[in-house]
Amino acid sequence: MFFLVKKIVFEYPRFSFIYTLLSMKDEIQNDKELQELIADCILQKRKAQHRLFKRYYSSLFAVCIRYSSCYEEAEDILNEGFLKIFSHLETYQAHGSFFGWLKRIIVNTAIDHQRKNKVAQETVQYDFIDESITPYEENAAIGKMSGDEILKLVQELPAVSRQVFNLYVFEDYSHAEIAALLNMKEGTSHWHLNFARTKLKEKIKERQ
Repeated sequence: MFFLVKKIVFEYPRFSFIYTLLSMKDEIQNDKELQELIADCILQKRKAQHRLFKRYYSSLFAVCIRYSSCYEEAEDILNEGFLKIFSHLETYQAHGSFFGWLKRIIVNTAIDHQRKNKVAQETVQYDFIDESITPYEENAAIGKMSGDEILKLVQELPAVSRQVFNLYVFEDYSHAEIAALLNMKEGTSHWHLNFARTKLKEKIKERQ
């Protein structure tokens, strides 16, 4: 089963929970329809698989693009992710948000994809990190930028720092969880988060 992701124009979600809330609301209102759609996908009905893909690909592609350096890589991750989704749909226990379940698969696929392709093996100079930046300063500056500008800044981060930043800021992972997932020490996760925030602050200043 393989879907080719189309390049689409969309507004990058500044806060990932917006997508989650909208998806949860949609799931509650259409619970029976969603259950039937999942059941048909488990039976490998192609029309149902295509409907599920169309229903979630915009929001899941937004997740992929945050972990990628370009659209082409995001497309590869999304396709790999949907292959895993369709292969493991029967394991979904219908507890919590279905979108949340999909998103976890996509995030893990993004990390596995970059690990497999050794994208995350690049080195970063462990120099001075400006830890004076506060969440308020970061959010205030980001609030003045367009979705495309935010996306470009995140994509320009080194791969490992980009992963840590996404996991901590958008997926709400703790540093302990990030360290376990990326096979690093918690202190290294802290460093990459501070490095990402510092680099974003510098890039934001350059554009002001």
